[in-house]
Amino acid sequence: MVGLKSVFVVVFLFIHAGRAVAEHEPDHRYTVRGYVRDAAGKPKKGVSVLAEHKGGTKESVETDGNGYYEIRFHFHDANRGDEVTVTADGETKKITAEFDPNDKTTWRIGQVDFGAPAAPDWGWVAWVGGGSIAAAGGYYFRRRQKQVRRKEKKEERRAVKKRRR
Repeated sequence: MVGLKSVFVVVFLFIHAGRAVAEHEPDHRYTVRGYVRDAAGKPKKGVSVLAEHKGGTKESVETDGNGYYEIRFHFHDANRGDEVTVTADGETKKITAEFDPNDKTTWRIGQVDFGAPAAPDWGWVAWVGGGSIAAAGGYYFRRRQKQVRRKEKKEERRAVKKRRR
């Protein structure tokens, strides 16, 4: 009979099983990253991005929901100045791997964006503006109610004084 502990181990391994990703030290890693957007600056999800190093190494990924992609190459100090060709959505761009070979801790990154720059997100203006208008309206309405109540109380006092006379 299989023990309960063994079942949990198998289930845990099954749930957490995934693609193994080799992580190199920062001085042996070069990351090409960027965004793929349409002509209006909106992110394009699921676009295939291909990056090719002059030595023939090719890597391909798809953009995420934000149009973002990231491709890692195994580079050495000698690869500084090498050309990397990146293709996405029918457009090709070339970059040169620039980094300080003496810096062994900082990530080595090249940025390649495709399409129009990101469209500005004006949603926050609507929230802030709408919230400000609502707050100002609430303040005005409450103040107006207090003024009406004061006026009513004042008139009520006058009416009581008139009845006493």
